[in-house]
Amino acid sequence: MRAVTYRNQIYEIFADPNEGLENQIEQALNIGTEYLDLSIGFFTRISRGTQEILQATGDHPLIQPGESCPLDEAYCRRTIEIESQLAIEDATASTEISETAVQTFGLGAYIGAKILVDGEVYGTACFADTEPRDDPFVDEERFFVELIARLGGQAIERRNYKEELSRREERLDEQREIYRAVIEANFDSVFRFDTGGTFTYASESAQDLLGYSPTELVDQPITLAHPDAQTTEWAWENLSQILNGEPAEAQDFPLETKSGEVIFTDIRGVPIYDGSVPDAARSADDIVGIQVMVRDASDRRQREGLISVINRVLRHNVRNEMSVIRGWADMLVEELDGDRAKKAAVIRAASTRLLDLTEAAQKIEQNREISPELEPTDIMPLVNRIVTECETRYPDAAITVDAPDQAIAETLPRIEVALFELVDNAAKHGGDPASVDIDVRVSDLQITCQVTDTGPGLPDTERSVLETGVETPLIHGQGLGLWLSYWIITTLDGEIEVIESAPGTTIEIQLPTPADEEGQ
Repeated sequence: MRAVTYRNQIYEIFADPNEGLENQIEQALNIGTEYLDLSIGFFTRISRGTQEILQATGDHPLIQPGESCPLDEAYCRRTIEIESQLAIEDATASTEISETAVQTFGLGAYIGAKILVDGEVYGTACFADTEPRDDPFVDEERFFVELIARLGGQAIERRNYKEELSRREERLDEQREIYRAVIEANFDSVFRFDTGGTFTYASESAQDLLGYSPTELVDQPITLAHPDAQTTEWAWENLSQILNGEPAEAQDFPLETKSGEVIFTDIRGVPIYDGSVPDAARSADDIVGIQVMVRDASDRRQREGLISVINRVLRHNVRNEMSVIRGWADMLVEELDGDRAKKAAVIRAASTRLLDLTEAAQKIEQNREISPELEPTDIMPLVNRIVTECETRYPDAAITVDAPDQAIAETLPRIEVALFELVDNAAKHGGDPASVDIDVRVSDLQITCQVTDTGPGLPDTERSVLETGVETPLIHGQGLGLWLSYWIITTLDGEIEVIESAPGTTIEIQLPTPADEEGQ
């Protein structure tokens, strides 16, 4: 069969709107292995330094759906780095494929192309065989593999777009049900506007909120409740978003009551579609109005203001008192000898850590809404300092480190606070006597740090803190430290996970590298 015939088959497969994505990829892989005379075909997903097999044909045990490996151990690592396809007739004689990859997978011939989705590397489309190939790959074969990767990427984009549309509709439907229940319960105030911003409906509770009765509001312009032109401009920014089919939310939105008082509210708005248009066929052109739920934010603002003041005062007082303690501890370390000096050093380290905690809490608060500017940071000096301090605090604990001399992450120095909390927790609760292993691994795109102990395991409340970041009134000192670790790591674009291990607990942290940040 001629090459053009195989290409036409690929075009037909991905052009069929009735075929699901998995079936399209499966057919493309089968056609590709036949055309290229290679026994293995596979689609991969590459994310954060890991390659996962999405679909595959052939009987290679490591190239099956769901199998994964570090990208550094994969043939596809080089594929995503170059502009064109990667074609290797004999991997054992090629400098393009790492020796680790050859030893892991044992493939001889390999040809692959990267899959782009919305302009970003998604994964690869590849074909291979355990035996080397005698004849070199020709241009028609290279183009064929690139065609599958390109059409596969476009098919994934279409699927993602359809799924996003479906999720958007589900969100809108859910909000409509919420708003309907609110209206019936007379809990919050609900308003409707036409596309020109004129009131068409107001719930009875609107009078308690604004002082206007529903009949007074209907047919009035939205500007009736705006204290100034800036508020009107803000309102139209939100209304424009809603008229484009997107829900909109705003906090601390000012409204002027009938008596002239300005109140602050939280609002949520969704579009109202023409009911005669089926859900699947709706577009922004079918929006006939806007529904907005408004909640008085006075209590929330007062509560947040009080918390902010308390937080600021406590942080200030803790810093002052800890500074005094650290000053005296510094003096004792200098004046004492032997065991007493070591004890004074523990006091100094504890006071320093508390001062760091207050600074970290302040920085977390400052960076709640925006991502901090990260910078290349070698975490190994931080890890070594943490180990030294924990060995001083817990002399009976056995702490081992398996790590390279250098591990450059794209993070900030305050990551030390998060790492310390995890190691300190493991040394404190990791058995009697405690045994703590710290393992640091470096790849091109991420640094992975695991802290493992042999203790009784994390209670459910502490595990929930690390997995969700949710803090409850029952969380004690240990949980608060873990909660702080979670928020520091996640605000620094890192990830944290509790891994099942027996006995004890393993907590894994993943931090981006400068190369990963540059590629995003």
